Amino acid sequence: MQNLIKKLVPSFIKERIKNFRKKRRFKKFQSEAAVLTKQELITGFNAAGISRGDVLFVHSSLKGLGYIEHGPQDIIEAFQEVIGPEGTLVFPTFSIKGNMLDTLSDPNYVFDVSTTPSTVGTITNYFRCLPGVMRSVHPTHSVAAWGKYAKDLTEKHHECDSNFGKGTPFGKFYDLNGKIVGLGIDYGNVTYYHVYEDFNPEKWPNVYLPKPFTARVVDQKGVQYNCIIKCHNPEFHLSRIEKVPEIEAFFSQYLEENKVSFRTQIGNGHLWWMNAKDLIEHLDKLYEKEISIYNVKQAIKK
Repeated sequence: MQNLIKKLVPSFIKERIKNFRKKRRFKKFQSEAAVLTKQELITGFNAAGISRGDVLFVHSSLKGLGYIEHGPQDIIEAFQEVIGPEGTLVFPTFSIKGNMLDTLSDPNYVFDVSTTPSTVGTITNYFRCLPGVMRSVHPTHSVAAWGKYAKDLTEKHHECDSNFGKGTPFGKFYDLNGKIVGLGIDYGNVTYYHVYEDFNPEKWPNVYLPKPFTARVVDQKGVQYNCIIKCHNPEFHLSRIEKVPEIEAFFSQYLEENKVSFRTQIGNGHLWWMNAKDLIEHLDKLYEKEISIYNVKQAIKK
């Protein structure tokens, strides 16, 4: 009966109901969450160990800390004031819809560095549009950057022979030994795990599908290119850390107990950070013990 009623309700009515529920949930969140100002964020970032001149790659959730007075603007300006112009601020601006295979299989999909929205959060989409921010050209895993190393980090991404390896923004970030930051999130959705895979492709023969894709991209000058891109194997990634609570719980405990990651309470949530080279070093140590973001059975046995 419910299914029949749903079919009879016009789509515009469904959309109104959806928007009403969304607004109601937001008002409830707004009334219950901690309210944070930009100055409180600055104080929190300093206390967490973020410093002037830092190179940061930030994974974030706008709601993860509470209610931010001026939303993404406060978060980004707080980071910029703490690290200063000699620092560098990087956010993922990935444009994946569904999964990587779904995106690259769409015959009409074209990544335009200037207009294609980020699908990984409100903060990232706001950041990519700001003056002085540069964005890399890549059909699925672009990044946006501001500050001292922004140009170097973002250029020629689509010309690289891997998504996360040497020469990519992720590989360059590793060379700088920047700080990977989690703001209001846990350890599941951390893209930087894939850097270890692309640094060591012989260890991960099933991470990518055997046949690459040709994808279309448009650069900052409006010039369109075809680029060859490796696509993650969706079957292999079904058991990845963000999909399996036991794996995320293991990594959360391991990274903090071994002082790879440092966590600080801010508002209703937390900020954690770890140096890129430390993470890659420990991923290699865990791999030698048959432990990875896809499998922690060996750790659980012990």
